Amino acid sequence: MTSYENSNNKLFDVFLNDIPDKFTGKLEVKSSRQSWTIFLCIGHLAWAIGGKHYNRRFYKIWHQFCSNVPLEKIKLGKQDTLFCDYYHIMSVLSRRKILTIPQIKAVVLGNLEEVLFDILQEESQEKLTYDVSNSGFDKTSTIISSIVRLETVISRVNKLWKNWQNSNLAAYSPNLIPTIINYEKLQKIAKNNTYKTITKLVDGKKSLRETAVLFKKDVRELTLFLIPYVKNKLIHFKEGADKKNLERSTQDVHKKTIPKQSQALIICVDDSKETCYILEKIIKKTGYKFMGIQDSIKALFMIIESKPDLIFLDLMMPIANGYEICTQLRRVPMFENTPIIILTGSDGVVDRVRAKMVGATGYLTKPIEPKKVLALVKNYLQNPRSPDTQIKSDESDL
Repeated sequence: MTSYENSNNKLFDVFLNDIPDKFTGKLEVKSSRQSWTIFLCIGHLAWAIGGKHYNRRFYKIWHQFCSNVPLEKIKLGKQDTLFCDYYHIMSVLSRRKILTIPQIKAVVLGNLEEVLFDILQEESQEKLTYDVSNSGFDKTSTIISSIVRLETVISRVNKLWKNWQNSNLAAYSPNLIPTIINYEKLQKIAKNNTYKTITKLVDGKKSLRETAVLFKKDVRELTLFLIPYVKNKLIHFKEGADKKNLERSTQDVHKKTIPKQSQALIICVDDSKETCYILEKIIKKTGYKFMGIQDSIKALFMIIESKPDLIFLDLMMPIANGYEICTQLRRVPMFENTPIIILTGSDGVVDRVRAKMVGATGYLTKPIEPKKVLALVKNYLQNPRSPDTQIKSDESDL
């Protein structure tokens, strides 16, 4: 028996008794003050929306795990029709290889945990309504690789909520914003270092959760640290307004806004200056940024630092060859799905098989032909493919 089966939470009872195995649909939860919708796909949790701080929650989690993509610069297409705008953004960025699967999983899990936690807290204060429906959700829109086991999330959230309750914090939402209301008295009561810490943490704008993420603190421990000052009326926990929704554009988000050509970077690692020069001339004409790296020893560090959208790796280089660099890159989560093209002067079957085994996406033989390079760039950056199509196409490439 799992730990949450003994709980008195109605939310968990609904998951256990009212939702069938392999269920695809949604669970709508409502209180007198707010509502949430939890989406499920083949019995797994896929996403959740709602709550009074829906936008703040997503912005915080996004900046925590996807800081390489400025959310503020993204504009949604006018015709976007998926069940959630933010989920749509992740779906597009996933297909374009801008976000890695680990990043998306982290965002999905973080979002689900906070929503379920907030529901449990609301449930402790009033009776909620629960409605299970198999309509209003398109399974084909789901990022299958990011769905989460129901038991995993519930177990984690149940533990978080119990710890919160056991710390006598049930009456305090982690979405509240701490604000200093008496600086003079606070400075007299708190020690000098403590006062500096508090004034650094508390700015009257960020919620407890946002502050915890920013300063890499545990939100429960942060709240417990501030509670004595709340009780002494030196700090006040207030409700905060949600952030605005992302802007919508008249442009198609698939074609224009994610990503712009000027934002994409292509790197070539080749000890031949001539090869890098030829590729640079071809690629810069397309509007993309280019970086050539001749030193294979420094290549890995420079790639990780630059976060390119497409990588060309020469097969034969001194000290570290293309296979070795490709293997190392695939171990880095942010490059798990980045297109990597092996450059080689030969076209042997053994080289192709080995390239495939180390995780290379494609294969390009020298001498370099502009048409082939442009076709690869278009294929992987301008016209990203669905995961199923990409697997088949990559196998034919290699």
